[in-house]
Amino acid sequence: MLELLLDKNRLTKEHTQKYRNSFALNRNAAGFSKEMKELVYTLVCDRADGAFVYDIDGNEYIDLTMGFGSILFGHNYAPVRKAIEAQFTKSWSVGPISPLAGLLSKEISLATSVERVAFFNSGTEAVMVALRIAKAVTKKKYFVFFKGAYHGTFDALLSLKNDPVSQLAKEIVPGVTQSALNESYLLEYGSEDSLDFIKKHKDEIAAVLVEPVQSRNPALQPREYLHKLREITEKGEIALIFDEVITGFRVDVGGAQKHFGVSADIVTYGKVIGGGLPIGIVAGKAKYLDATDGGFWQYGDYSVPVVKSTFVAGTFCHHPLAMAASLKTLEILKQSDGKVLRELNAATDAFCKRLNSYFIEENYPISVNHFASLFRFNTPGKLSLLYYQLLLNGVYVWEGRNCFLSPAHTPEILALLEEKIKLSCMQLEEQGILKRKF
Repeated sequence: MLELLLDKNRLTKEHTQKYRNSFALNRNAAGFSKEMKELVYTLVCDRADGAFVYDIDGNEYIDLTMGFGSILFGHNYAPVRKAIEAQFTKSWSVGPISPLAGLLSKEISLATSVERVAFFNSGTEAVMVALRIAKAVTKKKYFVFFKGAYHGTFDALLSLKNDPVSQLAKEIVPGVTQSALNESYLLEYGSEDSLDFIKKHKDEIAAVLVEPVQSRNPALQPREYLHKLREITEKGEIALIFDEVITGFRVDVGGAQKHFGVSADIVTYGKVIGGGLPIGIVAGKAKYLDATDGGFWQYGDYSVPVVKSTFVAGTFCHHPLAMAASLKTLEILKQSDGKVLRELNAATDAFCKRLNSYFIEENYPISVNHFASLFRFNTPGKLSLLYYQLLLNGVYVWEGRNCFLSPAHTPEILALLEEKIKLSCMQLEEQGILKRKF
């Protein structure tokens, strides 16, 4: 496998090495080990179309990364591309606000049943702001997040461990000091103990931040737990924040809120809604969003902002190109009346069921879990070599291992993808890496 990959991705590796001194890219060291050193590099691609990406060596890959989940319809999707091109001829500058921002806020409000919408540059920024306004409004300082969730790179959320007594998140990442985590409770997602803890500490908890379906564990879909969480946070005057940066506009236009029948106080969005361009959104109840601008007032009378606001800002928060791409994405989703997402989710479900049936029939210790059009392989231990074998066979899965399907993954492409997955498994078995369960 090693020699074949080295030959296949020779220019990618040369490019990586050429710029390593100047280009500080964490992904180029992700999963590093001495044994795997020669396979640690990020695929370098300069073209993408539909369900495929093309590297600088000229290789074609079925793409399962899909812009980390930001590309819903497929790469180079003509309607979104044309909307960006049309806006590009008008303005791509910031300073004066684009008229598209107000229009997009209204459309998102109508589509998701939120009261107000604020725009930022990324999911990380959106989560950071959501926590800030929750603290500003509740006037409490602690918040809860859960093991296994991913909320971006905000310091107060960068931990996987907690103190077993206090439940405070513990320092584990260099540069993220304990002081940055001392207002962060890290609990077990879906557990009764976590609910009891929140009840007990309701007077000091400003917010509970939850990834309704954790992108790293899509098999866990705790509907009943989310309803209990909503009830407890409402009674305790705690802001319930849904991080829907990944699930938003993917499982349904109304997101996980609609799917689970739970209305959060604040919701963060990103990825899909941006149509492939950078965006972060904080949406939700006016009670909380008013903390960004002081709330509603109007010209021509004596009204004034009535809420004390916190501070938010960002140069590119309302970038016209991102607004145009988002409007077109939302327009397409609304015009289909949910059909695009329903069909995509059904295709993903059927695809994952076929794979799991194959793994069971062959007694392979591999499985696939999914939620909507997001899925992950379960590849314990050395079976993680599956991703390198897939790369060799023309299937790209990024190092974070979340996989996404799009309408561009047609039945014919999915059939080809299944063949490549099966071939990769058989090749790993021939190499003595994949062993059957008996």
